Amino acid sequence: MSYIVEMHEVNKFFGSLQVLKNFSMSLKQREKVVIIGPSGSGKSTVLRCINHLEPIQSGRILFDGQEITEKTDLCALRAHIGMVFQRFNLFPHKTALENIIEAPVIVKGMSRSDAELTGMELLNKVGLSDKKDSYPRELSGGQQQRVAIARALAMNPKIMLFDEATSALDPELVGEVLLTMKQLANDGMTMVVVTHEMGFAREVADRIIFMDQGSIVEEKTPHDFFTNPSHDRTKLFLKRITQH
Repeated sequence: MSYIVEMHEVNKFFGSLQVLKNFSMSLKQREKVVIIGPSGSGKSTVLRCINHLEPIQSGRILFDGQEITEKTDLCALRAHIGMVFQRFNLFPHKTALENIIEAPVIVKGMSRSDAELTGMELLNKVGLSDKKDSYPRELSGGQQQRVAIARALAMNPKIMLFDEATSALDPELVGEVLLTMKQLANDGMTMVVVTHEMGFAREVADRIIFMDQGSIVEEKTPHDFFTNPSHDRTKLFLKRITQH
């Protein structure tokens, strides 16, 4: 069986603090994995190690069969890995469309006309074709995050990583971003999603990984995870989040 992402016995430290402990995970094409867990459990670090935003101290990470090392062409790697962060990180001096076409033109050498055509298709996909000439300051947080998703998709990635993409949004704006993410999942995009949105996890995930203190505590289908958790730590976490 071929995997698009493989992590084998990965250990990651920040100084003396170990944030990933012998972490292993594999992801098949078109699979949707949702990672949940308490703050500080290492969830976001997993995503940042996949695209080598964070180097690891030991273990192995493979992307599309190729091991990621310090000698890897990171620009080429990241062209295949789309990542959406908590903060939108849009260029404030560029319009929505200009933000989306920047990387295809600069990194891939795509013609501006082709990039604009693709950019408009993506803006339409995320429901923002009427905002192509708007600057980030003229968009709501939810709209900015949807532009950020379109920007990541403009590179035609093989996988999308979402690092708590809705956590910085006002509650009333969360739904529009989750809807865009659900549409991507339905289109067959391979996804790893770190989120606190349990409804999204239940509806979209093929597998849910529950992490605590840098390790995987439990890994199950959404139905089994929510109805029949095996570990006391998982049960405590689910009890606490359902009380809110």
